[in-house]
Amino acid sequence: MSHAALMREAGLGLAVALVAAASPLTPHGPLAAVFGAAAGGGVLAWRLRVRRGDVAEETESREATAPRTPLSVWGALLLVAAVFAPTAPYLYQSWTGSVWNNAHGILIPPLMAWMTWSALRREEDRSPDASAWGFAFLVPGLSLVAIDAALRTQQLAAVGLVLALAGLALLLLGARRTRLLTVPLLLGIFMIPIRNSVASHLLLKKTTAVSVEPLISFMGIPVIREETLLTLSNASFLVADACSGFSTLYAAVGVSVVLAAYSRSWPRRILLLAAAWPLAVACNIVRVTILVVVANYYGLGLLDTPFHAASGIAMFWAVLALLIMLSDRDALRATA
Repeated sequence: MSHAALMREAGLGLAVALVAAASPLTPHGPLAAVFGAAAGGGVLAWRLRVRRGDVAEETESREATAPRTPLSVWGALLLVAAVFAPTAPYLYQSWTGSVWNNAHGILIPPLMAWMTWSALRREEDRSPDASAWGFAFLVPGLSLVAIDAALRTQQLAAVGLVLALAGLALLLLGARRTRLLTVPLLLGIFMIPIRNSVASHLLLKKTTAVSVEPLISFMGIPVIREETLLTLSNASFLVADACSGFSTLYAAVGVSVVLAAYSRSWPRRILLLAAAWPLAVACNIVRVTILVVVANYYGLGLLDTPFHAASGIAMFWAVLALLIMLSDRDALRATA
């Protein structure tokens, strides 16, 4: 492998390490650096193993003959970046504010970038191309930013960013290459922050409470349920919006979309997309049951300890692991 290819893979490993260390889905404190270093090192080792041989040199040869990007294109990209600059802090704060809400969002931009690079690096035809249909996405996206400047919701601007990315892809890459980026562009939807209060409309809180009640009773612990309130002999537990599992469900649907895109059979794709909801709900029921049972014996103070947040992190990684087990892992390795 050449020096340039090695530097690219090292950069990817460093990016993974930084994202893993900053994500609320990883342990905080000194463990964050350890977890980030382990994640980055693991990805680097995996990528070096995958890219053994002449693949890197062939890629560099194609890149060497590719046309250079005009300065006007860089100028347009910088202009769009400046328009959406105020949206970036909002998105970052939404992604890193709590493990219970939109914590997966910080993983979406790096994943979109990697999927885009992975799709385009296999494209042999690098001739300039453009599609005027890009304005059909870019104009509404910029309009939402203008409207949001008055309303100050920031969510409209986030939706506008997703539309603008699709518009830029069509304008700068053309329709043919944009079709190759359908999945990463759709994945951008999942970086839009959504409040956990949506869980009330999806009946996630009530589903969790109704399912946890018989499990606790089966363990010999008397419990009375009133809507989403579980009352034990010495304490009461409310299945609130944060405990509904909506954040994990939101992330699970995004992961299932990615894994389905890399699957080679429609039955497996349908299975992955259909499994996201029940897996997220089931894992959340198990998590809440464990929390209630443990807190029943050790007191409600347990909910104010890192154990509470750690249970949410563990639930996310459990759902992710189960979805990967259902995925077409051979196809994933082939596209790495």
